[in-house]
Parts: sequence; structure tokens; C-alpha cells
Amino acid sequence: MSKDDCEPPEQKLLRLLSENPVDLHVVEALRLVVAFNKITNPSDRRMVIELAERLAGC
Repeated sequence: MSKDDCEPPEQKLLRLLSENPVDLHVVEALRLVVAFNKITNPSDRRMVIELAERLAGC
């Protein structure tokens, strides 16, 4: 069994982040995706979309 098979997802993510250089733009994008998926109110979702657009320089 490999190390990945028995490693909890949270531990695997922390290990991967600590072992590899991280692009902060990617991290911010992932944070926006997670936030977007947790929001149910359409107007709040629109605010997240507008933030993403500003961060992207659109």
C-alpha cells in the first residue's frame, strides 16, 4: 500500500502544499471556488464573480 492510499485527504493536501512551490494566484482561485460553492444566495454569488473578475483584471 502506498503512502497516498492510507493518508487522510487533509494530510495529503498539507503534505503536497509543503513539498511543492505554490502559485498564490492558484490558491486564491481555489479559495474563490470553495466560497462560490458554499454560497446559495444569487446576489452573494454575483459578488464572488465580480471579485474574481477584478482579480483577473477583466
